[in-house]
Amino acid sequence: MRLPRRFPLLAAFAAGVWYLRSVYRFRDPVRLPATQDGGAILSPADGLVSFVRRIEGGRADGLSVAELLGTPQQEGWLLGIFTGPLDVHFTYAPAEGTVLSAGRKPGERAAVPVSDAAQLLAGRAVNLLGSAAVRGNERYSYAVQGEGGQVVTVGLITPGAGLNATTYLDEGQTVRQGNKAAFLAEGGLVLLALPQSVTPQVSVGERVRGAETVVAGQAV
Repeated sequence: MRLPRRFPLLAAFAAGVWYLRSVYRFRDPVRLPATQDGGAILSPADGLVSFVRRIEGGRADGLSVAELLGTPQQEGWLLGIFTGPLDVHFTYAPAEGTVLSAGRKPGERAAVPVSDAAQLLAGRAVNLLGSAAVRGNERYSYAVQGEGGQVVTVGLITPGAGLNATTYLDEGQTVRQGNKAAFLAEGGLVLLALPQSVTPQVSVGERVRGAETVVAGQAV
């Protein structure tokens, strides 16, 4: 019996999808923070910077930061990093300190618009901050307080799916910069809330590496 000519292509495609889902996304590269600057904030994830917004009066682009991340932060910066299917799915502590809080918030499973998803998969930055997925989906967030008292908060959101994340941090735990914080199985959006004492050092559309890229430093 002769197999259809398209069979080898379909088999190769299926094998590629299996490898991506079952092997490649679980890769765990060694990440060692290169900077010795204690005031530097490192990227919590691999991916594409999709937005950089000011936090003023507890809001960013009109959205409450407390509702997004559970942090009472009034002033500072909010960064969004999109972790795609080909990026490393582990996330990392962006700063050293004590975990003030860590937990999940239940929510919906809204997807981003198809046009936005296509742009992101093509490597183009999209501001997802106003999407229904960011506003209402299930999320996990944690806050780390450094020795100087500054607090950095990270949030994980998966548009279009439940938050399939394995988390490694507990409240009261001491973490070092670059320690693993979670494994985000389906990728998604990683939010990073920064205090006003630091200045972002990345731009929209820039690719970053978790535990290596300096995303913010002390304001001059």
